[in-house]
Amino acid sequence: MRFLADALRLRALALALSGLCLWPAAPARGDGSPDVAVEIAHLRARLADNAAQEHHCVAGATQPVWTASLAGDLRALQDRAKQAAGNGDTAQAQRWRELARKAETLEARAAVSARSGAELFQSQQIGIDCLERFAAEREALRASLEVALVDPAAYGESLRRVREHGMAELYQDLVRLQDQSRALSAQWRQTRAAASTGAQVLRAALETLRRHHTAALEREPARAAADPTLRAVEALVAAADAWQRERAAAERLGVAGDDVERRRATMEREESARLASGYWATAERLLARPVSIAPPKRTGTAWPGAGGTP
Repeated sequence: MRFLADALRLRALALALSGLCLWPAAPARGDGSPDVAVEIAHLRARLADNAAQEHHCVAGATQPVWTASLAGDLRALQDRAKQAAGNGDTAQAQRWRELARKAETLEARAAVSARSGAELFQSQQIGIDCLERFAAEREALRASLEVALVDPAAYGESLRRVREHGMAELYQDLVRLQDQSRALSAQWRQTRAAASTGAQVLRAALETLRRHHTAALEREPARAAADPTLRAVEALVAAADAWQRERAAAERLGVAGDDVERRRATMEREESARLASGYWATAERLLARPVSIAPPKRTGTAWPGAGGTP
């Protein structure tokens, strides 16, 4: 349990340091985007806040606990001490009585602090949930920070899209990417070779969308809307990669020189085929969901980030 707590705390601390220290200094201003330097400072502050919240959540979930098994052991010791005290001589009985009193004191302490095995598991699960809860925002902020530092003009353009159009352009690009993904998924049923080539095009489209809309994806509503489509694309790309490994293993199987090589190639081919089918099935399920938001109506109300990071 202490190992889990230490590991989770070190993870949170490392994330905080990576957000504050590992990135190079921000440029004084972006090309044609005078507010990019300010936004970079906001991104760093939000990363630090994200890491602090995660660390606080993890620390609260992984406090050292007594388990119910310890209380049970103490009760057994107490019973044994009382029984020995009744059967032994005077001096021995006195020592056992003292031991019994100590056991009673320890049991009382354990009763205050004890948690059952289920509660202990829940504590561990809460720690894992803490990491997952803040992961999506952290990754989105890190992606934006990387774009802002490497290409300030591109990040400035992403901010402009958000401030002028809200999520309208993101919505349109998500629908377009979803249509491409469905077409590729249908192609996968007919010929995996052609679908594997199309997956590389889809991969490039995914990277482009993330880069163009990195500012929008900093916001939870946008991430929630984009998540099924983006995960479907990732699953299709992973299916294509697995199919390539399956094909390579089949080729090695055809020229294998001994039983060891044949068994190894057969195992790799079967495992790659299983993964490819699993990834494709996952993509199919995700693509069955429509993009979960409607294009926002322009009412004159600025996007929440129009005046800077909320």
